[in-house]
Amino acid sequence: MNRRPIAMAALLVTFVLAGCGVRPSEVISGGPAPANTISGVRLYLISDGQPTLVARALKPLQQPADIVDLLAAGPTATERDAGFTSEVPAGIAPAKVSNDGTTTSVGLSTDVATLSVLAVNQIVCTVQASVADGPVTLVSVAHRRGPLTCPTYP
Repeated sequence: MNRRPIAMAALLVTFVLAGCGVRPSEVISGGPAPANTISGVRLYLISDGQPTLVARALKPLQQPADIVDLLAAGPTATERDAGFTSEVPAGIAPAKVSNDGTTTSVGLSTDVATLSVLAVNQIVCTVQASVADGPVTLVSVAHRRGPLTCPTYP
């Protein structure tokens, strides 16, 4: 008679009866979740067809309009290599950014009516992430778009 199957069955029964060895306990609190902080300059560039937050290790900007100028300059070589693009045209710089306490206005030299939806979302999300978190209105000589808020992206 072969004793190996009997030994294997006995070992299996032992493991089942012994359980996994983890004893029940109360909920263990790990404390608050870490804060989602990004140091440097926060820009929204396009990745997989939607604006995506990108952090650049730069010193804080001197003027709020500098953030729009960075968008107009497009992704860095490293960001392009990572697959990031931009819909924001280079011709929008220089920009003028002002805040009246409730809304941030971004004055552009390009007609805001000609900007793509992705370009508008890039500008709005970047301004809200870096300058002011309230609604943003894009303004040009002929048109205005807004007040707008950054859509929620997964």
